Amino acid sequence: MGNVPLTAAWQHEFVEYQDGAMGAEDLIDLVSIGVVLVGDDGIIRSINSRGQRLLKVTKEEVLGKRVDMLPLRTPLYKVLSENCREMPQELAVNGSLLLVRSTEVVLENGVSAELVEFRDVTEEKRERRQREEFVAMMAHDLKSPLTVMMGYIQAMKGEMLGKVDQSLQSCLEELDRNSYRLLGMIDDVLDAYRLEVGLVSVNQEFSDLQAVLASCCRDLAREAEIQGIQFSSVIKPDIPAVRVDRKQIIRVFSNLVGNAIKFTPRKGSVSLTAERRGETVAVTVADTGIGIPEADLHRVFNKYYRASSARGYKGTGLGLAISKAIVEAHRGTIEVESREGTGSRFTVILPAE
Repeated sequence: MGNVPLTAAWQHEFVEYQDGAMGAEDLIDLVSIGVVLVGDDGIIRSINSRGQRLLKVTKEEVLGKRVDMLPLRTPLYKVLSENCREMPQELAVNGSLLLVRSTEVVLENGVSAELVEFRDVTEEKRERRQREEFVAMMAHDLKSPLTVMMGYIQAMKGEMLGKVDQSLQSCLEELDRNSYRLLGMIDDVLDAYRLEVGLVSVNQEFSDLQAVLASCCRDLAREAEIQGIQFSSVIKPDIPAVRVDRKQIIRVFSNLVGNAIKFTPRKGSVSLTAERRGETVAVTVADTGIGIPEADLHRVFNKYYRASSARGYKGTGLGLAISKAIVEAHRGTIEVESREGTGSRFTVILPAE
């Protein structure tokens, strides 16, 4: 992250405020987030009122002191010693959850400093968890009547086949297909919640990844053919057995290939390649589909998020979030490369043990 110029915000300039002049630093005291300014020498230069309340300190206690000279167990040291430049961090402080981020800034006199911001997200996280619990409960309750409906559909297709008019057979097939689709969407919602709260365990054991991938390809090749899409796979023979949860890892690759087929128009192509890369195994799913806008790439693994290019396509927006969580539970990574209108490449990298 580059230096951010900090102009009059921390200087002794004044602005008009209501009936009189108020210093810019006084204005910082009015914001709803905590703010601390630390000089390049590690000395605390400023802390606003909100910061003092959140960290339970006073200006007199901390101004002019070096961060590394603060007591190690104090909330202020915990916040200021965390590296939050690349990505905001959530820290538990004084019974609250703070979202902390820092930015390198340059004061008007040319001196570098670090601006640390922290916001209390305790209530926000609690409300979010309550919403997710409600959604998970509703999704769970929907499974019971859906299971009953699916049972009757199967009975009508099987044992009652002779009693159902032939003209209704296509309706039954459509009901059956969409009931399984609805069940999959409900399971996605439930699994997203379970992964969020740590209720899904990954039971890893040595598995033949070549066989796992070949099975996925066989199951999805037919779907690609129906959609008029050319499907190919290249699975290198030197791929070793890896420690995975077979059921969960099948879900990852079925989701990636299924997405590639869904977002690729007729006469397009989808491919899966798997190869060994040193101490890892890399599996890439590529397509010539609609692609993902560059502005959306960093959000494609967020729950419920759908890229702007995916509007009009059905789905929950949970598949990639669940896949990412499963891959990371295997100590692996998942990467994406894409350009809008030219297709996408998702690469899963798993440790080879």
